[in-house]
Amino acid sequence: MNKAIFLPLAAILIAAPAWAGQNTSPSPSLKLSTTALSFNGTSGNVSSQPLTITATGRTPITITSVSFSNSAFSTPSIPLPYTLSSGQIATGQISAHPESTAQTGKLTIGTSVGTYTVSLSETATAQKPASHSVSLTWKAPSSSTDPVDSYQVDRAVSGSTQYSTVGTTTAASTAFADTSVQAGTTYHYEVRSVDDQGNASGPSNTVTLTIP
Repeated sequence: MNKAIFLPLAAILIAAPAWAGQNTSPSPSLKLSTTALSFNGTSGNVSSQPLTITATGRTPITITSVSFSNSAFSTPSIPLPYTLSSGQIATGQISAHPESTAQTGKLTIGTSVGTYTVSLSETATAQKPASHSVSLTWKAPSSSTDPVDSYQVDRAVSGSTQYSTVGTTTAASTAFADTSVQAGTTYHYEVRSVDDQGNASGPSNTVTLTIP
């Protein structure tokens, strides 16, 4: 006599591979070497750090955009779109430019598989440029039939014969400070007396000064 054998349902299910019908290929994505970069440009110098990007998964990934929320941070120009094949690694330099105060920002990388961000900070501050000024003094005319009402200070940049007025003083003041000079520039100065009708005299002797 033949007997039918019935297997328990659990045994039938176990016999089927657990992974049958599933897709085991990892989804494509970018792996960043870091999600935050901190800079400290010593003495106000521009500093740079590397950022490494790795394409994971089985399909290529295209970088479509790279942007910074703060202009204190930058990277060399990248030709976009830029495609990374599976497993390919790309390294770029991120630079921080010290400003008058500490800076923070964000790098945003747009890709065909999503958006990635890197937090940025710069604790160094830019050095303030040295300020320069020129102090001029002169003697009032010893005698004049036309009383002096004011003095006019004229200035020209070395190599030019074109003078422009950079300041005036009253008749009682024979001194002037020019605070608009630039480092590394040579200037020529002349002074003229002016009467109450606005008529200017001929120029004084010329003084030449070079700003360090």
